[in-house]
Amino acid sequence: MRRHHLLPGFVLISFLASCGDAPTATVTPSAPVAVDTVVLASQTLDLTEILPATVIAERTVTLMARVPGLVARIEAVPGTRLAAGTLIADLEAAELEARSRQAKAQAAQAAADLDRARQLLDRQALTPAELDAAKARAEATAAAAAEAAVLTGYTRLTAPFDALVIRRHAEVGDLLAPGRPVVDLEDPASLRLEVAVPESLAGRVRPGTRLEVTVPAAGLTLQAAVVEVTPAADPVSRTVRARLALPVAADLRSGQFGRVTVPVSAGERLLIPSTAVRRLGQMDAVLVLEDGHARLRLVRLGDTTAAGDVAVRAGLTAGERLITTPGTVADGAAVTAR
Repeated sequence: MRRHHLLPGFVLISFLASCGDAPTATVTPSAPVAVDTVVLASQTLDLTEILPATVIAERTVTLMARVPGLVARIEAVPGTRLAAGTLIADLEAAELEARSRQAKAQAAQAAADLDRARQLLDRQALTPAELDAAKARAEATAAAAAEAAVLTGYTRLTAPFDALVIRRHAEVGDLLAPGRPVVDLEDPASLRLEVAVPESLAGRVRPGTRLEVTVPAAGLTLQAAVVEVTPAADPVSRTVRARLALPVAADLRSGQFGRVTVPVSAGERLLIPSTAVRRLGQMDAVLVLEDGHARLRLVRLGDTTAAGDVAVRAGLTAGERLITTPGTVADGAAVTAR
């Protein structure tokens, strides 16, 4: 029995008889689909590199316990802003407070003894040496009282500057030892956008240079000044770290993702309409017209112009015919340009 094979673009209808081959019939392929196309040509553009960046706080501090004590009160709620001098935590330190009261009493007594010694010296009822001893006791007890007052002051933790509370490490009732973290703070006015700049572009990123930056989560796009560039490159990543100034904004916070656009030079690039791009997972693709068929092509894209065109970094060459209405046909379909 003769076998019949189905050829691309044709429909084979077989009628099988019980004793031999049946006649066959074929139909012609469907007409090619008309599509809009454009012939690609290079254009001179100002080329840029878009670098990923991170919002950081330049001024941060972790307040720690400096004396042992029990947390009696804590006012630090993450996400809240505190004015400089605001009480953050209060520790109970009965022993320190008792020592402070004792030191104050001893200092007061020594001061009174010194006054009496001066009076006795005036009446020649005391020797100069005894007066000097009274002075030494008064000075020593005053110093001890001052030291005790300082230690007692360590039981009250206050904000050292206008700050945003980032994290709390202690709760009411916790027994703290010296050096135990209590709260993390950052200065919201010191936010910077930190970016790793490839060493090949380091010459274009200098202090004072203004670059376009974007922080999508904060809805922020502006020209920001470079305020700091590390003098040495990282030997592993071959990059230098740069920081750009950011304004104080309600939705801006440390840890957010940003982008920095660095001008490179003028050069030739292909521009294609953004509507011609298909998104395939994490990849971009377009359809090109080749030998009467739509062919899928993966591309690497660059910047988007104000007119909505996209620069092509790789995947296409000048002279190729791009299908600008990719949603109307599939890869491999027969097509013709309108």
